[in-house]
This record gives sequence, C-alpha cells and structure tokens, in this order.
Amino acid sequence: MLINIKHLNKIYKTNSSFFKREKKFNVLNDITFSLNDNVVLSIIGESGSGKTTLAKIISALIPFDSGTVEIDNKNILSFTRQDLSNTVQMIFQNPYASFNPKLTIGNSLSQAFDHHIKYEQDIIKEKLALVGLEKNILDKYPHQFSGGQRQRIAIARALLKNPKILIADEPFASLDVISQSVIMDIFMKIKEEKKTNIIFITHDIASAMELSDKILILKDGNIVKYDINENIKKDRTDEYINELITATYLME
Repeated sequence: MLINIKHLNKIYKTNSSFFKREKKFNVLNDITFSLNDNVVLSIIGESGSGKTTLAKIISALIPFDSGTVEIDNKNILSFTRQDLSNTVQMIFQNPYASFNPKLTIGNSLSQAFDHHIKYEQDIIKEKLALVGLEKNILDKYPHQFSGGQRQRIAIARALLKNPKILIADEPFASLDVISQSVIMDIFMKIKEEKKTNIIFITHDIASAMELSDKILILKDGNIVKYDINENIKKDRTDEYINELITATYLME
C-alpha cells in the first residue's frame, strides 16, 4: 500500500488574548483512505476544504493531532527528514516564492542535494530535459522566467531525488492555457517514464478527471467522495459534486 491514512484529524487554533478566547477549527475530520501504488490521485475541494492541509501532512510539512499516516507501509512519524524528502516531494502553488531570488537556478537546484552526489550536474541536466528545459538556464535568476517556466523548474527540482510520491498543489493556477497544457503533458510524461506516483491538489475537477485515476473530494474537512473518476463523473446524487462539475463545464 502506497498511502494508508486512518482517522486523521487536524485542528487549527486561533491565538487567545485578554479580549478573545482561543478558538479551535477542525480542518480535517476523521480522514480515512488508502491509495495503491501506480495510481494518480487528485484531491479536490473548494477553498478551505482542507486539501492543502492534507497534502502538507502527507509531506510531513505540518503535524497532525490524531490518527495514523503510513507511506509505503511505514509510519510517517518513523521517517527521518532525509528519508522522507527522498520519498515525498511537494510542488507549491507559487513556484516563484519557493526560489531564493538571490540565487541562480543552478545554485537552487544544487541545494536540493543533501550532500555531494556523483554526477550531480548530469542528474540536473536530465531532469531539466524531462521538463523541456536546457542547461543554459542554470546561470539565470528566477525573475527572468515566466510563470510556466518557473513551474517547470520547480518540477525538475522536486524530481532530483527521484521521489516515490510527487505532490503538486494547484499546479495550473495562474497559468495561461498554453502553459497549462505544457505542464499537463509533463506530468503525464513523468507518470509514464519515471513511474512516479502523483497527487494533484486542485479545485478544478476537469483537470482532475483528465489527469488522475482516482479522485478524493473534500468539503469542510470531510471526505464527500472517494472513487475512480468515471464513477464520480456519472454520479449526480451529491449536490456539492454537481456544483464542482458544473463550475468546470463538464455537465453532460
């Protein structure tokens, strides 16, 4: 089993003061699901549904309050930071913010390695080629690239450690139609050639149905539906799912 999550709960707390009591918000409520190897998953939901929080928990970027998370049949709490970074990599919604503007792309990519690795430059060149970029970009800075190019560089960086799981948080947000198509093709190439397991975090059910094998739909921190995308597309019994489908012009 690639991912096995049971009774996962995450609570956020507001800061208390003399005038205000501390408030608690259940961001994820009793989340339970499993995912087999070689299955592309999309986690869908409106803003505030908990989808990015779930992705960050799987990436061990934030802690959770209760439940269990297993990756490759191993409890996530037993991973070292290095082991987990070699297993799970996350691409964030705003790739520009994830790069140091004072470093060249070459330096940023080199920092992804934990220590000196033989043939480091060959690995970087290979990953850049995978996303359709040349090594001549390595001496340039993040501000010299378009949003679509920065997204491709972020994907290349995430792949440097050959992770088993690649999580992409809203990878098509703020991109023009042509750039979206290029990024979609790159993810499909990664899936086919590298056999990398991919999890998409998105509010766009149209992209999810095109890219993924299974879809997990969240609302207010709860699982509304978890099924193969064809079954979700055919199911019109849930109003929330219908709203998502209607919003992306997939009504039949």
